[in-house]
Amino acid sequence: MKYWFLEILKAFAVPIVLIIVTIIVLLRSIDINNQETSQIIIGVMLGVVLGFSADLIKRGFDDLTKTQRLRKISLKLLEQDADSTYRGIYLWGLFQKADNIPIEDKVHIPPEIDLKYWNFLKQDKEFLMLGANEPFNEIFNIMWDFEKINYQIELAKRGNKGAFQLAIALYHLTVKDGIHKKLLLMFRTEQEIKEIDDKYTKPKEGSDKYKQ
Repeated sequence: MKYWFLEILKAFAVPIVLIIVTIIVLLRSIDINNQETSQIIIGVMLGVVLGFSADLIKRGFDDLTKTQRLRKISLKLLEQDADSTYRGIYLWGLFQKADNIPIEDKVHIPPEIDLKYWNFLKQDKEFLMLGANEPFNEIFNIMWDFEKINYQIELAKRGNKGAFQLAIALYHLTVKDGIHKKLLLMFRTEQEIKEIDDKYTKPKEGSDKYKQ
């Protein structure tokens, strides 16, 4: 709400100030002795200023509408990234905690974090400008960190042992600090996330795998 109030204020501030300043200047320049001429001048100048102000207001409103549309679409796409990112990191964390999996099987290059829509959106300069305001500033910070992890994974796949160790360490840190959950919480509630977790942790009814 605060964001949109400031955006609307910016869109209308210049035209309003221009109109007020023009009125003040015209009132001070009125020739009391020649009201007819003064009225003509005032009418012409006010017409020009109001027309110019109306154009500025329209442009500001159009820009505001465009920005609103971009925010809405971007958040929808980033929500899908947040879903896939959470699912991938959460499952990796479960895999690492599993007691029935040998330790040597757990020491592999982690999977790249799925940032499909982020990688597409970040090529747009107007999208990047959204990072100056909430919630995009927080989302962007997390996405940049995920990019760093993917970069280390890419290096690890090329045989860089240092990057391999760092990628695993960063993955563990992400799970420990719940960064993937913090991202998803910007789109989902705690209850919705719990329901997602339950799909992977609760045994399916009738499954022989979990029977005693």
